[in-house]
Amino acid sequence: MKTLNQMDNTDKAYLLAKLFPDELQGMTEFIKIEAELFIRNREQVYREWTVTHIDANRWYDMISNFERRYYKNGTRLYKNKRTFRDQLFDGYDALFTLQCLIEYAEGRHCNQQLRQAIHLFFGNQKFIKITLNDR
Repeated sequence: MKTLNQMDNTDKAYLLAKLFPDELQGMTEFIKIEAELFIRNREQVYREWTVTHIDANRWYDMISNFERRYYKNGTRLYKNKRTFRDQLFDGYDALFTLQCLIEYAEGRHCNQQLRQAIHLFFGNQKFIKITLNDR
């Protein structure tokens, strides 16, 4: 097994899925809700965007890519650990997923062990620091 420092996002996601298989559906559905929230608040996000390493257009491309994968894969995203890993944590689009997981870890619906695992594997710093109107 790789050390934590040797793991990339897909390795960490797979380990997270193996450790918390019963939580995959909740996490996946939360990411879907976050995507919808960002889409509803598009104007606010563009107005308040301050991130320098990516622009808001690229962020919305990531959200669109997530939605395509969500509708294409359906329940396989949370029933199959490899699909969860490959579809949500590979490449630059993983930035949106990671943002959502960190947000999920802050909520009351996330149990303490899962919260600790998310923070251990992916940190606790959000990429986007905009408080959306509907939140």
